[in-house]
Amino acid sequence: MKHLILVIAVLAGSAQAQQQPKSCLELKKVKVAHHVLRQHGQTQAELTLKVKNCEIVEQRQQTTVTFESKPGLDVTLQSVAFRHFDESAPGHSATEIREVVLFLDLAASTEFPVGESTVHGMLTYQALDGGSAVPRNVALNFPVKVAPLPPQKPVKKHSAFVNGLERIGWFFVIIFICPFTDCA
Repeated sequence: MKHLILVIAVLAGSAQAQQQPKSCLELKKVKVAHHVLRQHGQTQAELTLKVKNCEIVEQRQQTTVTFESKPGLDVTLQSVAFRHFDESAPGHSATEIREVVLFLDLAASTEFPVGESTVHGMLTYQALDGGSAVPRNVALNFPVKVAPLPPQKPVKKHSAFVNGLERIGWFFVIIFICPFTDCA
C-alpha cells in the first residue's frame, strides 16, 4: 500500500512537471561594476541570459522584471537588450535572439548589511509557442558583495605655527599695500 501511494505521488509530480512550460532563458553571466557594491553607494550590474531550445520575441514593453524588496537595497532596471545571432552562425538566422541582457542600477544604504547577499527577482518575457507569443517567467537569483563605506580621510588642520605665519602675512599685506591703495 505504501509503495502504491509513492508511485502515485511520483507520477503526479512528473505529470505536473510536464505541464509546466520550461523556461527558455538561463542566467549565464553576472557582471557587477568594480565587483562590489559599497554601503551608501551605487553601481551597475549586467545580467546575461542565454536563450536555449526555443525562440523568444523581442517585445520590450512586455519584458518586465521585478525584484524582491530588501530594506536598504534598491534594484532598478535601467534597460533591456536583445542580442541576435551573427549572420555567419550556422543553423541560425540573424533574426533569432541568442541572449537577453538586463542592465541594472544597484544602490545600498548605510543600513544594508556588509557581506554576500542574494538578489531575488522574476523576469517576464514573450516566447513563441505554436506560432504565437506567450508570456513566460524565469527566476533571477544572483549574488552581490556589499562592502563597508571607505574610511574618510581626516581633514588636516594647520598647526598653530602655520596659523601664526598666516596672520603675520596678512598683517604685512595690510601694512605695505594699504598705504598705496584705498583699503577702506
